[in-house]
Amino acid sequence: MLTIIFANGAPADPPNLAGLLATATLIIAADGGSNTCERLGILPNVLIGDLDSTATAIVEKYLQKQVAIHRHPPRKDATDLELALDFALLQGARQVVLIGGLGGRWDMSLANILLCAAEKYHSMHISVAETDCTMHLLHPGKPFTLRGLPGERVSLLPLQGGITGLTLQGFDYPLQAASLSFGTTWGVSNVLHHQEATIEFTGGLLLCVHLFATSEKAEVSAS
Repeated sequence: MLTIIFANGAPADPPNLAGLLATATLIIAADGGSNTCERLGILPNVLIGDLDSTATAIVEKYLQKQVAIHRHPPRKDATDLELALDFALLQGARQVVLIGGLGGRWDMSLANILLCAAEKYHSMHISVAETDCTMHLLHPGKPFTLRGLPGERVSLLPLQGGITGLTLQGFDYPLQAASLSFGTTWGVSNVLHHQEATIEFTGGLLLCVHLFATSEKAEVSAS
């Protein structure tokens, strides 16, 4: 079950957006993400948040189009994106693509990345899709296949402590059952050697940043 969440970050033009929309079973606008949906001509299934960043005209349109609206008070203990992710989790989402999750404010960008790494979302594969890159939150014991163009750069950043049992295949710098400690730069700027590469590890939480080639963009994939 693919869920797409549009957040209120900087506008993004992720690769294969049309394909993602065609296969999505649920589209959520997290408050100001509704503005991106409106610009792209996308009608979400759900609008969620305190709606302080959503134009009144959009809210009225969504009411007419029978979009489910979950309005929360401005003084709340979670961001609009967290509310959207919680909703996706309750709906049984297994793959989530977040669009517009970065840009604008550094605190919000970092908070959004760390939010996606929260333990409560471990059952979902979450990707942050941007114009020039896609970030994947990877969990142990779940081999991941990354698809792209040979020569594209991929950085692997440990979160929540260190990474153990890291095995990389299809990269210029392969690894076999290696460890990455938190804060190390060892995983920065690896390079795709083939169109497909695999990442597998036994412990920790890994942020995979796939930077696209300037002339052509790879597809978002989660397998």
